Amino acid sequence: MRKIYFLLIIMMALAACSGQETAPAANVSDVPAAAPVSAQAETPAPARSERFTIVMLGDSLTAGFGLAADEALPEQVARILRGKNFEVDVINAGVSGDTTAGGLARYDWSVTSVMPDLLIVALGANDFLNNIPAKQARENLRTIITRAQADDIALILASVDAGGNDDDDPRITEYAAIYPELAAQYNVPLFEDILRGVRGEFSLIQLDGLHPTRDGVKVIAQRLAKFVEAYLPEEE
Repeated sequence: MRKIYFLLIIMMALAACSGQETAPAANVSDVPAAAPVSAQAETPAPARSERFTIVMLGDSLTAGFGLAADEALPEQVARILRGKNFEVDVINAGVSGDTTAGGLARYDWSVTSVMPDLLIVALGANDFLNNIPAKQARENLRTIITRAQADDIALILASVDAGGNDDDDPRITEYAAIYPELAAQYNVPLFEDILRGVRGEFSLIQLDGLHPTRDGVKVIAQRLAKFVEAYLPEEE
């Protein structure tokens, strides 16, 4: 049964590709596109904002599939933190259907064009569903982590629980191992199982049976905001 829940959950990240509904666009409209490579070498890195800035790089769980823009996970996390007097901006860089390769491909546009103080990476579910080898997903995540560290951007890695070992599908075990291994290797915080508290709670799932409702996202946001607090400047 746990394997079934996991497979349903990771399908959420690709539901936007089914053509049944159009996912909301990532809330990065105010972020300029990265300059061509030839121009980047001559252009200084963008200055950081005076406010503590967080970028959430993810898929439909980050983008807020099926929800209003202000109901998506980054927006809910921002409201919680601001309610605790933290002066933060949380940028939604989620794209429904995105894989780790997609997140890596748009790193310059979604991350370094903003130069956030903190990057939250929540990718990998679509890789599993598309039968992408765990080794490849791991390498893409590793590259995102090392690029962020080279850019002096703090990073939190978020995982989706693979539901434990399963002899019928060794990929579940392989994917489950990616996140703690990378977190330990690169000394980055691991936010474990982003869907904890929502998985299997059908009152917190949309009518499609896959995506969290606003209240479901609120459960995730409460956990994530509390986790992120430890990495924020002390409120004044």
